[in-house]
Amino acid sequence: MLGRWFVDFWKGTVVVTMRGDRVPELLNAATGQGIPIWEISRLKNGDYRMMINRHDIHRLRPLMRRSQIKLRLGRKIGVPFLLWRAWRRKFFLAGALTFLVSLYMLSSVIWSVEVEGAEKRLSPESVEQAAAEIGIKKWAWIGHLPDTDELQSKLQDKLPQITFAGVQIQGTKVKIQVVEKVEGVTPQPTAPQHIVATKKGTVRDYAVHRGKITVARGELVQPGQVLISGTLAEGKSSVHATGEVWAAVYYPSKVVMPLTTTRKELTGETVEKHFLTFWGKPIQIWGYGKIPYAEFEEEAEDKVLKIRDFVFPIQYRHTVYREVEIEKMTWTEEQATEQAKELAKADALSKAGQDAKVEEQILLRSQTKDGKLEVEIVNRVLENISKPVPFTPGPPADPDPNATKPAP
Repeated sequence: MLGRWFVDFWKGTVVVTMRGDRVPELLNAATGQGIPIWEISRLKNGDYRMMINRHDIHRLRPLMRRSQIKLRLGRKIGVPFLLWRAWRRKFFLAGALTFLVSLYMLSSVIWSVEVEGAEKRLSPESVEQAAAEIGIKKWAWIGHLPDTDELQSKLQDKLPQITFAGVQIQGTKVKIQVVEKVEGVTPQPTAPQHIVATKKGTVRDYAVHRGKITVARGELVQPGQVLISGTLAEGKSSVHATGEVWAAVYYPSKVVMPLTTTRKELTGETVEKHFLTFWGKPIQIWGYGKIPYAEFEEEAEDKVLKIRDFVFPIQYRHTVYREVEIEKMTWTEEQATEQAKELAKADALSKAGQDAKVEEQILLRSQTKDGKLEVEIVNRVLENISKPVPFTPGPPADPDPNATKPAP
C-alpha cells in the first residue's frame, strides 16, 4: 500500500471531475485498457470525482470524445508538480536540498538509547555503559554498527547477569531489551485461604481446583460467605483453596432517553490537505485555504518514509475533511426503550466482573416526561463472584470426653 502510494506520488496524480451520462461506460472502458483510476465518488450534482495518474490523462481523451464526456482538472498532487513549483523558486529549492542533506546527516546518528528489563540485578545505567563499550552510544554513526545479531552476542558477553539481550534500531533510537537470569523457580503458594463471595447472588456453577465447595447450585449467597473452604478433614488440615464460582447477580439501572436527538450524515463533499511532519510538528505543503464547511469530520493518515530498515524522522500526513449535515431525529417510545436497554446493559457490565454476561433485562417502569423517556431496568448478570481471602487455621478440636472408650 505504501509502495503504491509512493509510486503515484512520484509520477504525479490529478483529481479530475467528469460530467456526462456515459461516465460509468467510460470508466469500464478505461479499466479494460489498463488505465488505473481510484477513489471514485459521485457528487450531489451527478458529476463523478476520481484520481488518475498524470501521464494517463491523454489516454482518456479518445474515450471521452466517443462518450461525449466533459473533463475538468482539479488538484494536482505529486513530485512533478512540486518540482515545477520549486523550479520557479530556485532559492527555495536550494534551501530544501540543504535541509534534506542536513536531515539525512542528523538521521544517520544515534540520538537516544532506551533500556528495558533491567530492574532487579541490573540497572539501566550499567546496561548503557556495556552498550557504549561495544559502540551503541549517543552520536554514534548507525551505518558503522555491525548487525544486530553481533551486537546482541557482544552485549551478552559483557553482561553475564542476563540470559537474553535484544537490540532494535528504530530510526535514530536504539532499544535494548534484556532478560535477567532467574536464580530459582517460584514455589506454588501454600498459605491457607478461602474463596468467598464478593456480591449477593444465586449460584449457577462452580469449578474447584483445591479446597471443598460449601454451596450448592441455586443457593442464594451473601457477600463474604465462604464458597470454597480451605479447611479440610474437619479442621485438621488446611489448603490454599482455588477455584471459581459463577452466580446470577441483579443490577438495577435508571436511564433517561431524550425522544428528540440529532445525528450527523456525510454529504460526500471533501477537502484534502497534505502535510510533512518533522518530529511531530506538521508543515502544510498542499491544499491551502479554509475549510468551506460549517460542520465536518477530520480523518488523518500518517505514512512513514523509510528506505529498507532506515526510518526517516519525517512523515507524510494526508488529512481529509468530510462535510456532514446535522439531521434532527425523533424516537418512538419503543425505539427509545431499546436504546435505554443497551445503555443499561453497558452500565451493568461495567459494574460486573470480567467475562460477565447479561442473561435477562426486566423492565420495571417506563414514563414519558418533558420530552424524555424515563425507564427503570433490572439486569440479571452471570458473573464470577469469587475472591481469595487468607485465614489462620485454629488448633484441632479436642476429642469428645464423653465418647465411648473402646473395651480393653
